[in-house]
This record gives sequence, C-alpha cells and structure tokens, in this order.
Amino acid sequence: MKRLIPIVTFLAATAIAQAALGQVRLRAQATTENDVITLGDLFTGVESLAGEEVGPAPAPGRRATYKAKHLIAIARAHGLKWSPASSVSRAVVSRGGEIVDEAEIIALLRRDFRQKGAVGRVIIRLNKLRNGMLRPLDGGALRIEDLTHNSDGGPFSAYIESDGSNGVGQRQLLRGRVDFVARVPVASRAIRKGEKITDGDVKWMELSQRLVGSDAVEHMEQLVGLAAKRNLRQNQPIKQSNLRTPIMIAKGTLVRITLQSGGISLSGAGRALEDGSLGESIQIMNVKSKRKLEASVIGPDRVRVALLRQIAVTAAR
Repeated sequence: MKRLIPIVTFLAATAIAQAALGQVRLRAQATTENDVITLGDLFTGVESLAGEEVGPAPAPGRRATYKAKHLIAIARAHGLKWSPASSVSRAVVSRGGEIVDEAEIIALLRRDFRQKGAVGRVIIRLNKLRNGMLRPLDGGALRIEDLTHNSDGGPFSAYIESDGSNGVGQRQLLRGRVDFVARVPVASRAIRKGEKITDGDVKWMELSQRLVGSDAVEHMEQLVGLAAKRNLRQNQPIKQSNLRTPIMIAKGTLVRITLQSGGISLSGAGRALEDGSLGESIQIMNVKSKRKLEASVIGPDRVRVALLRQIAVTAAR
C-alpha cells in the first residue's frame, strides 16, 4: 500500500498540471528569433511550460522539422496529454532574420577590390558560404575585412563582418576567385611576321589581366600602321616588343646604293642582308665588290651610305 502512494501522488500532480495547461494543440508552423526552440514553439495550451527548452534553433533563415515520433517523445517528457492526428503530423520552426544574398556580398567585395586599386571590370566568383550571413536587426552595416589576393587576380579570401545590437557580432570567412578584366586591342586574325597592321586587323576584347601582361598594347593607335615583328595569334593580346615599323626592304632583295660624300654622289647595286624599315641601318653587300656595308634605308629598295661613316666602320674592323 505504501508503494502506491507515490504513484497516486504523481498521477494527481499530472492531472492538476493538465487542468492548468488546458487543451494542448500542435503548432504546424512557428518562427523564433532565439537560439533555442521551446515547448511553446511546438504546442499551444502549454501555459507556464511554454518556455521549456526542447532543442537548439536552426541557423538564421533556416528551419527545423519535428516529426510525429519526436513530438510524441517531447510531449511525454513534459507530461503533456497529446497525440498526433496522423503519422505524418509535424511541426516546422523557422529561425527569423533576413539572410544577406550573394549579390550584395559580391558588391561589397567589388567595392573593396576597387578601394585597393583594382581597375577594369572586376568579376567575382564566390564559394558557397557555410552558413548564411544574417542582416543586422538594428540596421548596422556589413563590411569586408582582411581581403587577401594577388594583384593580377586568382584565388582570394576575406571576412564579412557586422556588429550585433547586443554586442555579439557576426564574422564569416569568404573564399572565391577574382578576375580583373581589361578591354584591350587584339589581333582579329593571325598576322604573319612582317605584315603591316591595319584597322581591320584589330578588334577590342575583354581579357583577364593575368593574360594581358604589363607589356601589352592598350590603345589602337599603338598598333595601326606598324608591322608584326613575329607571327601574331588571333584573339591574343599584342606586346609592344612584338611590333616594329613596317619593313621597307626585305632581306635578300636587290637595293640601289647611294654613296654620298660632301657634294659627290655615287650609286651602285647591292643586296640586303637583313630586313630594314625606313631610317634603320642595315647590312648590305655590294654586288660587284662583295664587300659588306652599313647603310640607312631611305626608301623602297633604296639605301644610302655615308662615306665618312663607312670609313670609320671599316677602320674599326
């Protein structure tokens, strides 16, 4: 008989509690701003037990789903007289707060890249965040900190931060890739060595600065009218070192040699031993004497030798 007293006492207490609680019903949907889910988030009619914790809340902007079996166990643990309407009964608790979307984070990163000197178009590909970044409820600003990257682009890392109204801020690691894109003139077709470049041989194209390089031509006027010093590939940036003034005399061609000394002018025939542009000095060979001379290109198939200069060159040899 003594053993029955505790059982009767427990049943009486449970009955009193149920009378105080009223009719317990399931909440199919609920939203919380807290870090934990309480009994009141799952059920109505629980009165003073509403604040009892039942588990951690999901991350901001996410939700947690409690299925029928789990709800039955929670109800029994708290002495609630409740049973599900069916085996598919469930409660869904969402964590409040607005998640900052990826486009806004990329805009913040782009602004920071520009503040650090990035030029041209900045293209950012952001890795997926482990957790969503919650917008500060007090209207506080988000900011980018500790941005690390190479000057020509590639992988980067940074942190996005905010200060909470209760003094607890947020900080998340960001990773991804960045390209700094420049609009530069490129060859619109394959251009062979020695060819003169015209307007139709050049077009504008956006390329990563990692592909452009520091020696690349940036303006159309730096190209048109010049010649290719070596073969140029289509759609590739053109380096200053790959350009030269157009070849006026090609290697191996016959040239007319003019020899000048004071008021005396003589002429003869020679053969160019190398390519030459207007005003350049090239090696030629006199056809008759087979002697090599240094001459200046003065026109198509025409060169001029200064007698005094040639004497000095010959003496130096």
